[in-house]
Amino acid sequence: MKAGSFTALIVLLFVILGVWTWYGKGLLSPEMDVDPLSVEETVPLRPQGVGGNHASLEPMHAQQRPSLAQLDSIAMLRDELLVQSLSGSKVLKDLTLGFASGPQMERFRDEADRNGIRILGEIAGLATLRIQITDLARASRFMDEWEDEISTHYNYRVRQPELPREEIFEGEKAFGGQAPDWLGAPVDRDNWGRGIKVAVIDSGIDASHPALSGAQVSELSLVEGSPASPGHGTAVASIIVGNSENQKGIAPAASILSVRVLNENGEGDSFTVARGIVEAVDRGAQVINMSLGGESSSSVLEQAVRYAQSNGVTVVAAVGNEGREGVTYPARFDGVVGVTSLDANGRASGFANYGEGVDVGAPGVGVYTAWAEDETVAFSGTSTASAFVAGVLAAELSKNPGAPREQTVDLIYEYANESGKPGFDSFTGHGALNIARIENRFDPYLADAAIVGYYFDPLDFGKAEVPFLVSVQNQGTLWLKNVELEVDYMGLSRKFVISNLNPGEVKSEQLLLNAGKGREGVRIQSRLRVREREDLKPENNERASTITLPSD
Repeated sequence: MKAGSFTALIVLLFVILGVWTWYGKGLLSPEMDVDPLSVEETVPLRPQGVGGNHASLEPMHAQQRPSLAQLDSIAMLRDELLVQSLSGSKVLKDLTLGFASGPQMERFRDEADRNGIRILGEIAGLATLRIQITDLARASRFMDEWEDEISTHYNYRVRQPELPREEIFEGEKAFGGQAPDWLGAPVDRDNWGRGIKVAVIDSGIDASHPALSGAQVSELSLVEGSPASPGHGTAVASIIVGNSENQKGIAPAASILSVRVLNENGEGDSFTVARGIVEAVDRGAQVINMSLGGESSSSVLEQAVRYAQSNGVTVVAAVGNEGREGVTYPARFDGVVGVTSLDANGRASGFANYGEGVDVGAPGVGVYTAWAEDETVAFSGTSTASAFVAGVLAAELSKNPGAPREQTVDLIYEYANESGKPGFDSFTGHGALNIARIENRFDPYLADAAIVGYYFDPLDFGKAEVPFLVSVQNQGTLWLKNVELEVDYMGLSRKFVISNLNPGEVKSEQLLLNAGKGREGVRIQSRLRVREREDLKPENNERASTITLPSD
């Protein structure tokens, strides 16, 4: 070890010792409010698709902290909590305790107060308590007695996604009021969602908004204090069950259970969100939408998700708006439908997080939604995208009551449009949500070939000639042969014949773009023709984009 590093370590130890002395005298007392600062680290540039994705250099917070279940003693717990506070983690000053049974939890609860532990909340269905240590010495002795009977975990912060920065929208096409049409939703969908309850776990809902006129909305608040601004939750609800002439939701006949878990600042914690999930399940929700998230995995939140899934409930969540690699929780949990944002060209939004946990994309740029106090806004973010998927799931469940959760989810994956890189990818998952394909899957005579996108591999940037792919998808139900593709670019015209294209299949043709010209912007125009059948949706047979490669 270098001398300088050793000295720094010694200084740090003295700092920790000093803070530790203070810490033992009341850092965890109810009067103290620990609000850690964020930890910043450099985020690599996001690999770019074509025409609409922009890199973000926003700082990224630490993803996950070690489970307290791995700690050997209350002393190690105190050490770890101190480290979390000094490092700026998003961990809160309270903890969650998991028990093997309800009676065991009740016995602990009855003895907690006289042993230096305050009970802040409980989730009976998960046999979980939320606690705060008020007397460190007594709590240490008491919890040592329970060491083999409980699991202890951090309680993490969650919040509604930050609104994307405006500059990130350059080149991205807004939806306005056309998102349902873009998805292929029929005008006559008044009965979609009937008999299905969708829980919106969010900031609360303004049920008096004109866009929700006639909608069935019940409300539950799990947050004390000042009323939250219900704009965010109202926007989400209007996408699902909007019932006005100008704002018709995807499943307008569904009922909404509004579960408020966020405070007036749009912030909450993983325990409260977990409690909201359990409450929603117990109150009969079949679909749960969470347009919120946190940076760290939470044991109690994951348990709540598993509780929902074991009861046949589908959980949908937004992946986050930080434009970085690393999907937020709960979207990142297995089995949760993690939803990203797309623009009206079907491209992944530059503000959307990417990586493990992205399952499908939906409209998320400039979508007209309701807001608080009778307002209508152009709302952008993965929050809107998540709501569209929740609405479609409610609609499909209403048509097939009792259908297994996995079966309904598989529908949206199987009939998604290709978007971006061919095949499953970390930016759009299975692709772009397409209601029309789901609805038309039993039509045996639907011929529909579509140009679905242009794609560059970011690893090829810097080469003199950059390969790019033009992808074609059979979005109908009939086998197609002899599909002609013509592409004009850089003064060239290339023609291809795709001899066989099965329903749902994607095939790509590769071309080369001069890197020098690409930095100046290249216009690419593509046309598609189905030779031996009438293409019933010719509107998706042409595509034009201006491609600009990033500078060195």
